[in-house]
Amino acid sequence: MIRGIHHVGLVVDDLDAAVAFYSQLLHMEVVERDHWRAPAPRYDQAVGLQGSSADGCMLRGSGSYLELWRYLAPEGAGEDPAACGAHERGLRHLAIEVDDVEAALARVAELGGSKMGNPVELSDDGAAAVYCRDPFGTIIELMSTGSALASLDQL
Repeated sequence: MIRGIHHVGLVVDDLDAAVAFYSQLLHMEVVERDHWRAPAPRYDQAVGLQGSSADGCMLRGSGSYLELWRYLAPEGAGEDPAACGAHERGLRHLAIEVDDVEAALARVAELGGSKMGNPVELSDDGAAAVYCRDPFGTIIELMSTGSALASLDQL
């Protein structure tokens, strides 16, 4: 019955800035926009909130979907993602397969993201990885697979 992972959803403070960042970084296009305003009992039931309001966008490209949401209500009570490290419980990073980790890290910084570490070679055949953050604090892993790691080419 399971067909596979459809998308990753990220909650951001600035939807337009997030759409610009990820569409440029991942060469994605907007395929859907959605929004709701309270009272919205059907959406509240689905997301497990009360009195929620949100604007969202689905991006498509690079062989995947990415969903971005900006919640207007209720007010967030959790940790700022920029304050959480890679070791914290819960969904902690978005991994993006790239051909050149250093070039991709430079692109993230150019688009307003920030470096967390330095690229590390994981094998002699081109596998490498580094963690960085998008402009909203979400951790992104940039990785090249070489022949040692599972690749999108193998899907």
